[in-house]
Amino acid sequence: MLRRALWVLGLSIMVSSIALIASGIYGLYLYYRGATSEEWASRVMLGYGILYLIVGRLLYWVGEGEIRRAKEALIITVLVWILIPFLEAIPFMAALGIPFIDALFESVSGWTTTGLTILSGQHSSWHGIYVPLVDEIPETLKMWRTLMQWEGGLGIVILTVAVLAPPGVSAAVLYLAEGKFEKLEASFKRTSVLMGFIYLILTLVSVLLFLVAGMTPMDALHHAMTGIATAGFSPHSQSLGYYLNRPAVLVAGMIVMMMGAISFSDHWNIMRGNFKALRDSIELQAQILILGFAMMFAYIVWAIVPSFHENYSLLQALFHVDSALATAGFQAGDLHNVPEAYKLIIAVLSIIGGSAFSTAGGIKVLRLVIAVKAISIEADTVIKPPGYVPKRRIGKYVVNEVIVRRSLATITAFVSTYIILSMILSALVPSYDLGDVLLEVASAMGNVGLSSGISAAAAPLASKVVLIAAMLLGRLEVVSYLIVLKAAFSR
Repeated sequence: MLRRALWVLGLSIMVSSIALIASGIYGLYLYYRGATSEEWASRVMLGYGILYLIVGRLLYWVGEGEIRRAKEALIITVLVWILIPFLEAIPFMAALGIPFIDALFESVSGWTTTGLTILSGQHSSWHGIYVPLVDEIPETLKMWRTLMQWEGGLGIVILTVAVLAPPGVSAAVLYLAEGKFEKLEASFKRTSVLMGFIYLILTLVSVLLFLVAGMTPMDALHHAMTGIATAGFSPHSQSLGYYLNRPAVLVAGMIVMMMGAISFSDHWNIMRGNFKALRDSIELQAQILILGFAMMFAYIVWAIVPSFHENYSLLQALFHVDSALATAGFQAGDLHNVPEAYKLIIAVLSIIGGSAFSTAGGIKVLRLVIAVKAISIEADTVIKPPGYVPKRRIGKYVVNEVIVRRSLATITAFVSTYIILSMILSALVPSYDLGDVLLEVASAMGNVGLSSGISAAAAPLASKVVLIAAMLLGRLEVVSYLIVLKAAFSR
């Protein structure tokens, strides 16, 4: 297994080095155009990018690529998602001179497409070193953050399958281990390539939307790439709140975020003009229904709480609802001083998340629909006359015992872990308000990025560790880690 793990790790390191190399080249371009402040960051990113590319290639040569067992694929996938953010944190630490824990927080948040940021313009709780605001870091590092999230949105392992892995059994088990189970083409390899093509088209459409809304070209590129990845990093510390005086930008952001949270299958049906299949998409219907009800509840809270509607526009209130369900994490205002009921809405939506076959995080709308359908089937077997055979289909999915069991297991593991981590954070840092803790942990586990203010350089070390764990656990929906732990202890 060691050689197979080295093979996948090598490929993944090579893929992840693209963000470092590309941002380094971009920084050198800016430096030779006169931006002297970009020199150090660009050289660090480019140097580490080339180093990781070489290391990845060596591991690939040493390794072996025939992965046939699902358990092996899960173990290797978990290792990839832990190792890559760790490696990428090193150049970020070197470029900014910040503590490693803060660099790791930013790297984990980027690769898991969470969007919580440690760049808060404060002195770190670790040795009191100053950690700059997002606005203060070099453009090289802003580009690295964007590229990292754009790659992470599709998935490190999915990119590895699409770009470098040969077709066959290895591609299939790695694809499934990443948490994707639908196919757009006959093979998993071709599906991964097609996903990349759709992803690129959606990114270009998002750039156009932001440009039309009034963003500058570079801001449009940054926000399009992190928006379609449902990731949430922004080159501004205020996120999309930087454009609060341009409502069209917020509306464009809401559209882009939901585009990222919609299933690749639905996007493919739109591109092919297959609107009948789109109309029959139960998951898309459920997503629209949940978003509608959530916006209605948010409007009620906004309307009846004076301090809320006096300091917050209705567009801002609805924007964060959209951002939470899409797990995109773009922010357009402070969430610390909003009503507790509104924080609860944001937390619940962050846990639900977007479509199963998308870049979104959370437990996914499809699993929620399957759970509701399973309850309905059980109710029908009791209420209906003897001999009644319930309909066990949700659109194109057959709701059999295996699907129900897996969905309920994922939901149970996710929610239980969320409750445990929230309790741990509240116990370790009792000065935090409960509403802020519930929102922040839900945002971290759902890979959202909306923050009530807990994520900051000055936050206690315990807070950073808990949120890092939440982001990593949420990215693979907890169950993968539990399977790996079970395999380790059973051995």
